[in-house]
Amino acid sequence: MPGGGQVMVEAREGRLHLRPSDAAIRRAQALVAAMVPPGPSLADELIAERRAEATRDLAEEVAPHRNG
Repeated sequence: MPGGGQVMVEAREGRLHLRPSDAAIRRAQALVAAMVPPGPSLADELIAERRAEATRDLAEEVAPHRNG
């Protein structure tokens, strides 16, 4: 591995495997991506739900003051 850097060590079938850490991260990301169903981003959906909830909460706080 030219230039040094961090490596990940994996014991598999009685052998040690060295892998550059960036390659190990890419492999882990690919494994996770294969398990995520296709479609909209779950993170984007969660953010949208939280924003809608915050908007409702704010409207509930302001509403009593408008009639008062």
